[in-house]
Amino acid sequence: RLLTSTLLLSVSGVCGMTVYGFFLMSAKTTQKVEDIVMGKNASIRDTVLWLTRFYDKEGNDKFSCARAKTIGGRVLQEYLITMVGSETGDSKSVWTNSKTSINWRGVFRLPKSKLMATPKIVTWLCKNGMVAFFVCEDFTNVILAANQLHLLVSSIIEHVRPETTMSPKIVNERPEEIHMILDRFIPCGHLQFLSEADAKKEMSELAAILQKNKK
Repeated sequence: RLLTSTLLLSVSGVCGMTVYGFFLMSAKTTQKVEDIVMGKNASIRDTVLWLTRFYDKEGNDKFSCARAKTIGGRVLQEYLITMVGSETGDSKSVWTNSKTSINWRGVFRLPKSKLMATPKIVTWLCKNGMVAFFVCEDFTNVILAANQLHLLVSSIIEHVRPETTMSPKIVNERPEEIHMILDRFIPCGHLQFLSEADAKKEMSELAAILQKNKK
């Protein structure tokens, strides 16, 4: 009942680019950072995905789980290398301070493979112990995708629990609300031209819907 309410949103700000997939995962790993820096891929078994959502027919085939974990492992590798690089001055990714944590983010390209018929661009962001990332087509406007990812992740954290480290329990306690946020920010996977003011408006409208359904 709650999910159908989000289908009534205005899509006037939707652009022509569609996200291949959106994912949330833990930023923690038991693998030695030295192994990752030396170029060894993060173990698939060590990649803890909290939420996966593909918006493409290929993404939702029988290899969906393997595809998500493989991409997640590469993102985890990029994130950890970025942290080490920031200490040595070799990092090419961006990090910014916030009130609650250090935010790490980056972009990289995935070549086509057995799991993906075409090359993909991945833009990722780490905040409050959680890594979120968009997997996009090679022709996607990366700046737009990175900006929308930032607004989406910030809104999710602010809605769920702003002052604590994110965990799978927090995400799993309110899955319907998380998916409602996704449907408002990237309806059917479509990127939108949203500003911070637009994001606050979307979250305010969502809060009103949730409050109404509680009555």
